[in-house]
Amino acid sequence: MKILQMHTDFIEYRPVKKEIQGAEESSTDQVREEEILVLFTAVEQDDDAEAVKHAVRDAHEFLQKLGANRLMIYPFAHLSQNLAKPAEALLVLKTMEKEARDAKIETYRAPFGWNKALQVKVKGHPLAEMSRSYGKAATKAQAVAPAIKPQKDLTEHEMLSRLKKNYFGQLPETDHRIIGERLDLFSFQEPSPGMPLWHQNGVELRDILVDFVRKEQKKRGYTEISTPALANTILWRVSGHWDHYRDGMFLTEMGGEQFGLKPMNCPSTFLYYKTRRWSYKDLPLRVADFDPLFRNELSGVASGLFRVKILTQDDAHIFVAEDQVEDELRNVIDLVALFYGIFGLKYTPKISTMPEDHLGTKEQWDKAVAALVGAVKSKGIEPVIKEREGAFYGPKIDVDVKDSLGRDWQCATIQLDFQMPKRLKLTYTGADGKEHTPAVIHRVIYGSLERFIGIILEHYQGRLHFWVAPIQVKVIPVSDENKSYAESTLSAILDAGFRAEGDFGSGTMNSKIRNAQLQKIPVMVIVGEKEQSTGTISVRAREGEVSYGVKLTDFVAHQRARAAKFE
Repeated sequence: MKILQMHTDFIEYRPVKKEIQGAEESSTDQVREEEILVLFTAVEQDDDAEAVKHAVRDAHEFLQKLGANRLMIYPFAHLSQNLAKPAEALLVLKTMEKEARDAKIETYRAPFGWNKALQVKVKGHPLAEMSRSYGKAATKAQAVAPAIKPQKDLTEHEMLSRLKKNYFGQLPETDHRIIGERLDLFSFQEPSPGMPLWHQNGVELRDILVDFVRKEQKKRGYTEISTPALANTILWRVSGHWDHYRDGMFLTEMGGEQFGLKPMNCPSTFLYYKTRRWSYKDLPLRVADFDPLFRNELSGVASGLFRVKILTQDDAHIFVAEDQVEDELRNVIDLVALFYGIFGLKYTPKISTMPEDHLGTKEQWDKAVAALVGAVKSKGIEPVIKEREGAFYGPKIDVDVKDSLGRDWQCATIQLDFQMPKRLKLTYTGADGKEHTPAVIHRVIYGSLERFIGIILEHYQGRLHFWVAPIQVKVIPVSDENKSYAESTLSAILDAGFRAEGDFGSGTMNSKIRNAQLQKIPVMVIVGEKEQSTGTISVRAREGEVSYGVKLTDFVAHQRARAAKFE
C-alpha cells in the first residue's frame, strides 16, 4: 500500500464519470471538506489487514499531534504500478474506513473507480506532505527507490496505462492550465507526470522573472552559485533533512551508495560556505541559487503548476552574525514588499512557531520567533501567528498573497535557522578572534517560480503587464503590399529591445488582430498604405484603444517608459 498523506486547508472534488467496471455507486455532486488530513491511497497486491491497521495507526498518531480528528481516504491509483484487483482494492479501502471510524476518527472516503475533478490546498508546515508505504511490498523494498520498469519491458496494456490522458475532467476557462495552453506557455505530457514542458513563450516568461530578481539581488549584494543536482544522501542525513523529506525524494544507487536528486538547496549552499574561512567582515553573506529542485509530489497533472515534481525557486541563504538578524530580516521583507507591489498582489505575513518535531531548545526558538515578530512589526504590520507550523530547524514567515479571485496563496517564505549551521559546523571568525556559528536566513520571494506563474496567470487571466509579457508587440500588415514596411518596422522594434513578432502569413488583418487579442498580447502595431506613405504606425492596445499616425520613435519611448514603471 502506498499513501501520500497531506494535511490540507481543504480538499474539493467532483466525481465526473466511472473509470472502471467495478466502480462503486456515487453521487456526482461537488464535495468539499476543510481542515482535514487526506490519505491519497493506492492499494497494492497482497495488502492485508496488518497493512491497514498500520496505516490507520500512523494517521491517528499524526492527527493527535496536530490536535485534529478529521480524515479523508482518497483512492489514488497513480502512486503504484503494482495495483490490487479492483474488488480487492475496494475491500481494503472500506476496511481502512471502518478501522478509522472504530478509532473514533471523523472519517470520509472518496468514491472508488471514478474520474474526479480535484483541487487541494496543502498547509505550509514541513510535515504537511509525507509519503508512506505499508504491507508486504514495503517490507521487501530496499532503502533506495526501485528502478522504473524499462519501456521495452512493458506490456501493451501497461504502456497505454502510462500514456493515457489525465483523470481530472473539464477545467474552467479561468484555470492557468487553459490560459497557459492558449498563450503557448507550457503543456503537461503523460510520459513526464507532474513536470511541465515549457514552450518558447513560457521559457521567455520564466527568464524575465528570473532576470528581474537577479537584477534586484545584485543591487543588494547577493552572489549566485550553482550546485550539483545529485548528492550522496549522507548530506541530507547530516543536515537533518533526511528524517523529514526522504519519502519525497527521488533516490538512486551508484557504486553501492545511495544518492538523491536535491529537493532543496540548503545543504549544498552550506557546503559552498565551508569552502573557505569567513570573517565577521564578510557578513552578511547573501548567496542565491536558481537550480531546479526535484520533489516526488502528487502528480502535477492534478494541479498544474501549483504542485510539480521539478521546480525552480528564487532561493537564497543569508549568513549573518546574531546582531545582524533583525536588520537582514527587515531587508528581506522590503524585497517582498517591492515584488508584490509591482505585481499588484496584497499580502499577509504569517509567523509559524515551533512544531512538535524540531531541533534546538525552546529558549532558542522563542528568541528566533521574537526576532521575526520584531522585524514584521517594524514595518507597521501586525503578523498572524501560526502555532506549531515552523520548519524543523527554525521558525518562519510565510507570506500569503490574495489574487483577483479572492484566493490566498502562500508564496514567499523567510526562515530563521540557528540549528543547521551548528549541525554542519559552520563558523566565522569574530572581531574577538574567536570562532562563532552564524545564523542563516533561508528565503524565497516568488517561492516556486512555477507556482508563481500559475498564480499571476489566474490573477491577471493571462493579461500580463507589458514589462513581463513574453510577446510585447505584434506587428500586423493591412495587406501583402505592406509586408515589406511591416518587416522593417518589426526589425526596428526588435532593435529597440522589445519582444516582438510579426504576423505576415495568410489571413485578413481583422483575423490577425483577433488572434493577437486571444494571445493577450499587450500592443499591436498595424501598418497599411497610409502608415507606409507617412512613415508612421497605428498602435492598438489590447483593450481596444487605437492611436493613428504614431512616430516609431515616440512609440519606442512610450513603451520603454511603461516597462520602466512595470506597467
